[in-house]
Amino acid sequence: MGAHCRFVHCADLHLGSRFRGVSSRDPAEAERMTESVFRSFSRIVDVALSERADFMVISGDAFDESTITPATRHRFVTELRRLGIPCFIARGNHDPHTSWEDGIPYPWNVHEFGTEPESVTLEGLDGVEVVGVSFADWHEERNLPAMIHGDPGRFTVACLHCDVDSAGGQYAYSPCRLADLLGRGVDYWALGHIHKRQVLSTDPYVVYPGNIQGRKSTESGEKGCYVVTVSEGRVSEARFVPTQGIVWRDESVDITGADLDGVVGCLKGRVRPGDILDLTFTGTGPLDAMLRLHADDVEGAIASGTGCIVSGMDVRTSPEVDMDARAGGMDMTAKVIQAGRRLEGASREEIIARILSNPVAKAHGDFFRSMTDDQLRELVSRATGMLAARLEVSP
Repeated sequence: MGAHCRFVHCADLHLGSRFRGVSSRDPAEAERMTESVFRSFSRIVDVALSERADFMVISGDAFDESTITPATRHRFVTELRRLGIPCFIARGNHDPHTSWEDGIPYPWNVHEFGTEPESVTLEGLDGVEVVGVSFADWHEERNLPAMIHGDPGRFTVACLHCDVDSAGGQYAYSPCRLADLLGRGVDYWALGHIHKRQVLSTDPYVVYPGNIQGRKSTESGEKGCYVVTVSEGRVSEARFVPTQGIVWRDESVDITGADLDGVVGCLKGRVRPGDILDLTFTGTGPLDAMLRLHADDVEGAIASGTGCIVSGMDVRTSPEVDMDARAGGMDMTAKVIQAGRRLEGASREEIIARILSNPVAKAHGDFFRSMTDDQLRELVSRATGMLAARLEVSP
């Protein structure tokens, strides 16, 4: 008969870390954001207890090196003590050893892997082992999965921090290939490092649970942990459980035919109070001028009406003015539209030259040169629309 067990897999806790991309003048709001990371981990502990999990694995980056403090570690240790079941921890690139941490030791139920692979069997769980290895340095260059071998006679969970096929899209830490994880006697690779939830394989299982609380606009959506059930020596269920307190949401809003109250009402039906919104506005209508000329007022109305924080607004709307009809006139708005359309139809070199004739833009020449032809023309089109909108609403 194969092994039977249930465990919780989480990673990239980043306890104590701050949110990025949100400007908050309210100290209480800033504290709520930082506290949400701790609360998410506390909910993960609740999940483990309610699901009657046999053990938990934490695959690196429990802390941020810039925010780890005795108070942060003490809160973490308190939650691990409350967990009360075996917990296995691998260190990643953000949670190096500190000189004082032995003064707040982990409780009896915690095993932290060293910098060489280890295997631990669990008392009372026949046929189950957890293997793991921690980063030896914050910039680990070893291929850690290639160092791991499971017992073919056991259900093996591997706990470690690594970057499979550069899934992070940035500089790789412990770089490896998916092929390096195959044929090593491991049934479930409990990975950490990538903040986006993804299952790279189901034979064997190769899982990134993502971080437990999004902290910036690129970490949108639900965050949490996986509850994994093993029956007859095989994974019978790997279920994601959201535990985050605050969700970063990318929301697109079409202003066509809508007023400000309509936009707020639409968003209220899609978000929850306390979420952080990164908004993209599209469409055509009278709100175009308001978005371009009174963005702060629009942001305030949305924040007040939804109970959310607005982290950014990308305006891709068109003025209510009929651009084709206005382009045939003789006034300043017509001249702007005509000039903009001429530039939009010009060559790439002409567009860049016109942009870089501005001293401020010239300092960012490499950025503009890196843009595609379509991006350059879209930039000209949006600039033309903005100028036309300003002229249309000017007294």
